[in-house]
Amino acid sequence: MPIEGSLKELGIQDVLQLLELARKSGVLNVRSERLGDEAVVHFERGEIIFAMRRQSMRRLGQQLLRAGKVTERELDRALELQRQTPERRLAEILLEMGSVTEEELERQLRFQLEETVYDVMAWEEGRFRFEERADFARERVAVRVRVESLLMEGARRIDEWTRLESRVPSVNSVPVLAPVGDEGATLDLRPDEWEVLAEIDGARDLWQLAADLGRSTFDVAKIIYGLVSTGVVQVQEQAHMPMQEVDAAVREVERLLAQGESEAAARLAAELETANPERAELALLTGRALAAQGRMRAATEAFARAAALDPLSAAAHYHLGFAAVRIGEMERAARAWDTFLRLSPNGAERLMVGHALAAVRALNSILEKGAV
Repeated sequence: MPIEGSLKELGIQDVLQLLELARKSGVLNVRSERLGDEAVVHFERGEIIFAMRRQSMRRLGQQLLRAGKVTERELDRALELQRQTPERRLAEILLEMGSVTEEELERQLRFQLEETVYDVMAWEEGRFRFEERADFARERVAVRVRVESLLMEGARRIDEWTRLESRVPSVNSVPVLAPVGDEGATLDLRPDEWEVLAEIDGARDLWQLAADLGRSTFDVAKIIYGLVSTGVVQVQEQAHMPMQEVDAAVREVERLLAQGESEAAARLAAELETANPERAELALLTGRALAAQGRMRAATEAFARAAALDPLSAAAHYHLGFAAVRIGEMERAARAWDTFLRLSPNGAERLMVGHALAAVRALNSILEKGAV
């Protein structure tokens, strides 16, 4: 029988502790309508073995690249292999390529898991549901984390956030460089402060900066707090559109597309995607609106963004294939459609895409022979 309820009645820390004490195995889903986010946490005998947030900007490949553990060429090759076989995890592919060691991979996966749980521990409203399950696949690199250690560190972070909030109100705060004074004083900063300062562009919030730096959001917030205190940096609050408003705007884009008002649809879709760059479905919507305008190259890149954000989105690969063909990128189209066919075993589009893929491959073969 599932365990479910409201986070207002039973806080997430209590839920985690309950599952640990009962040595439960299964899947915990946590959803926050206010934040427009949800998380999945896997338990095995009371220990956490996997955690993921839908809106997380942390990508394993980028973390490894930033840490100097893989090269751009290695990462591109691994991502290409993953696009060809989307059921395989990037970690597995990188291991098989020999690009990273199991020890380094475990360290990065543990970091991702812990940061996800710390993020969710800050949620004060929402709903949770736990269902027992014991058939988790065995991973070559397994991570197991005790809830007790996460709760202790999470509580410490929450307490310290009360101090940071005076200068860094939230993880949605956008740091910007403060105006330069007339005196032109020399900056005396630590290496980690220089690292963060160099990334500040006035557009990315703390979450995005932390993800791009491969650091914890909490550590970046502390560094920003210090930079604000010394007058080097200021923070602005990012205006995030509530989920209800996003949904209403999406419906408006669909209405505009249905009425043939593609220019207005593309403009509104682009605004939505800019405000919510982590949402694959909004990148997909932007692509559809651009395609309706006939701006196929821009549409192709929008569909590619959607596929990168959500590699399991059959719709993203479907539209990417047709857009790529329109701009003459046959190989790209073939890869996209090949992925679509693996992701979509049923549906009316499958037959059409199968014919289109065969035609593209035949054309590629003719072009290759003609070039000899």
